[in-house]
Amino acid sequence: MKNNLGINAAKKSFIALKNPYQSVIKAFPEIISYFDNDSIDYHYVGVKNKKHIPHSLLDKLKENGNYLLHTVDAYSLGGRAIDVSLKNPISGGPMTGSSSGTAINVLIGINDLGIGTDGGGSVLAPAMAVNLFGFISNLIEENHVKQFPNQSTDKISFIVSIGYMTRTFQEMKKAIGATFPEWNNIDSSAHDLPIFTLHTQNIRSEIVEKTQHSKVISIAHPDLLGPREPLISFLNSHLTNCDFLISEEGPIDYRGLGDTIIGHMGEETSLQQRLGNKGLVRVVNMANATAIVIPKKEFATAYVLICESIPLKIKTMLNFAEKLALPPDELTHTYLSNFDNYFPEEFI
Repeated sequence: MKNNLGINAAKKSFIALKNPYQSVIKAFPEIISYFDNDSIDYHYVGVKNKKHIPHSLLDKLKENGNYLLHTVDAYSLGGRAIDVSLKNPISGGPMTGSSSGTAINVLIGINDLGIGTDGGGSVLAPAMAVNLFGFISNLIEENHVKQFPNQSTDKISFIVSIGYMTRTFQEMKKAIGATFPEWNNIDSSAHDLPIFTLHTQNIRSEIVEKTQHSKVISIAHPDLLGPREPLISFLNSHLTNCDFLISEEGPIDYRGLGDTIIGHMGEETSLQQRLGNKGLVRVVNMANATAIVIPKKEFATAYVLICESIPLKIKTMLNFAEKLALPPDELTHTYLSNFDNYFPEEFI
């Protein structure tokens, strides 16, 4: 085990076993044996501890992208929108749910890819809460997840989507490519439809400046922090008329907590729920859409790009998203994903 990749992989397992944030249910350190072959760059995966994620997806990722199952991850009790058992490693507040442990384990570097499930924001929101990239699509293992119908706290029926979390856009691109290798042959160079942005957030000029894309149109929208039904209708009526739609949301669960249990307990707690700043991320899955969140420099804040679950539109959206992607924050890495911090030189 002399190669650098193997040493780095071993450190990931040491930290997973130490479990500093209580975010790991089970670790598989024995996969270090794969690194006896230093010619292959393996990537570590954490999976939310839910039956909705089939082993066939892990097999596909391993075959097409050299991904290895490293951890089974904790999640919030009952799929709650916040996890009072786990802390957000950046803010110290309650971690956003429900794929809470999966997001933490990617953030601190023990996994390169996290796989979660999203009914009403349970992948996209935790990713945003710790400035990760997040992606969901109902096309991922769609036949498998149809076995598990569900209902939200506000009585909306849905089927979960499987989604991914990564620290870098390149890792996200690799994971999606390993999941849908057939998309590599799709030509998405032409934008036949416009891109919609939400006009009250004043992001159109920012988007045009960063991407040099001229066909960006601002549109009116319902209250992003209000009930879900109008937001679902909004997406269903607009996504057919654009390549994709861009919102800007956050900071997630920083000024308040976007949680229904808290929010239904009176006027003051309802305000706290709104201050959680969860908007369209709560309804992407319920609208049977696909989305990617691209973290901004600001804490727990991201561009939210949403499109119909059509491969051509998804690839168009991903190509555009790459222009908005930033590298991971250096100071966050220095403190949270620097492996030496978890095994400091101690007093003897």
